[in-house]
Amino acid sequence: MPVEREQICSKIADALGHVGRVLDVGAGDCEIVRFLAREVAQEAVGIDIKGRTIDEELPASDDGHPHTARCLEMDAQRMDDWRDGHFDAAVSVHALHEIADPDAALREVRRVLKRGGTLLVADFTEGETRWEEDYFTPAQAGRMVRQAGFANVTVEKVPGEHFMFITARK
Repeated sequence: MPVEREQICSKIADALGHVGRVLDVGAGDCEIVRFLAREVAQEAVGIDIKGRTIDEELPASDDGHPHTARCLEMDAQRMDDWRDGHFDAAVSVHALHEIADPDAALREVRRVLKRGGTLLVADFTEGETRWEEDYFTPAQAGRMVRQAGFANVTVEKVPGEHFMFITARK
C-alpha cells in the first residue's frame, strides 16, 4: 500500500510540532503548504522551480492569529530572498530526487533554517518504478543530508515500501 499524503502530513506534524515559519522545498501543487499553514505554522512558504504561485490568508486558527500560505517560483539552490536563519523548519515531499543539485539545495535549506531548526524529507527510494525516475537509496539520501551539515540525522525506510522519511536538525 503506497504511502499516502495523510501519512506524510501526520509524520510532518509529529516531527515539527507548531512553528512560526516553515519552508516547503519542491511545493508542486501547494497542497502541503496549505496543510502546513492550517496545522503546523503561522507562515508556510513553498518554493518550486516550476510551481504554482499562491498567496492566501487562512482564517484565524485556534491560536487566534491568521495563518498564511504562499507558494513562489524559486530554485531551491538559490534562496537569496531569505536571510540566514529565516525559517524554523523545512520539509521536502517527493522532491529531493527532482532537484538538479540536491547537495547545493540541502546546504541552502540549512542556511535558511534557524539554529536547531528541523528538516523533514519524505521521498521515494531506489526500487520505486513510478515515472521511471532515479531515486536515492536511504543511505545515499542520509549521507547527503549529513554532508550538507545537518546533525541528528535519522533515516526511516517505510517497511514494504520504496519510501523513506529523513529528519535532521541544524
